[in-house]
Amino acid sequence: AFEGVEAVEAGMVFEAKAPDGATQEIVVVKVDGDAVTIDTNHPLAGVALNFDINVVSVREATKEELEHGHSHAGDGHSH
Repeated sequence: AFEGVEAVEAGMVFEAKAPDGATQEIVVVKVDGDAVTIDTNHPLAGVALNFDINVVSVREATKEELEHGHSHAGDGHSH
């Protein structure tokens, strides 16, 4: 499962690819013989993030957004 790697060790990072082509980073947490424990969480999972932002514009809600009770992105919506 770890092609091109002779020895898998804790701390190594790999990229896994799903059948649909989507990729996900995985981190080896523990190696015990043939058993490998991995973590697929994002590196910032569980970390408190703080952002300083500036609101640059505000617009009125569209009729459709008011009917749906939420905003829609510029490329439409799906729900």
